[in-house]
Amino acid sequence: EVNQTAVAAWLRKGELEAHTIHCAPYDPHRFRRALHRARELTLVSPEVFVPELREVCAAAGVAVVFVPQLRGTRVSGATRWLSPTKALIQLSLRYKTDDQLWFSFFHEAGHIVLHGKSEVFLETEDEEAVNSKEAEANTFAADLLIPPAQMARLRRLIPVQGRFIGLEKIRKFSGEIGIAPGIVVGRLQHEGLLPHTHGNGLKVRLEW
Repeated sequence: EVNQTAVAAWLRKGELEAHTIHCAPYDPHRFRRALHRARELTLVSPEVFVPELREVCAAAGVAVVFVPQLRGTRVSGATRWLSPTKALIQLSLRYKTDDQLWFSFFHEAGHIVLHGKSEVFLETEDEEAVNSKEAEANTFAADLLIPPAQMARLRRLIPVQGRFIGLEKIRKFSGEIGIAPGIVVGRLQHEGLLPHTHGNGLKVRLEW
């Protein structure tokens, strides 16, 4: 079960770290541009993407912090507003692959873009928590990473039933649309178009 005391401590650690990040007042148009830059950063290493992601988001009014999960939290990310002009995206790296990290980031970004400033969004493994706003954030993240037209093209690359798309096709497709191949693998696995045993070598393993 989720330990609510641990969750509160984890959230507080993120809040304290966010207070050390100077952010410009929130600008929705600038944040949208920052998200497109973040999509490009899926192709580079954490040593590159972590500081740049923080910088471009802070310039748009959003503090991004990475806080390791505490025992009993079972949380992958959270979004909340610290003030009317400063939002916070907090990520735990609970799932230690690039596809999961980036989906979590863009999911949290979806809450900022689509939803109000009064709620706290906490991403756990609780399926009952997948309400309409969580579903909207899921769609936002999925469509930003792989736009619907490109996803339709990807589906057309899948061989006849009973066969799976080859890794070279995944690499080629991801290069053409400009995202990490592990993200494509994760999307295919999520939609049941690729077994969870296939393609994991294209994902980047992340550690603190």
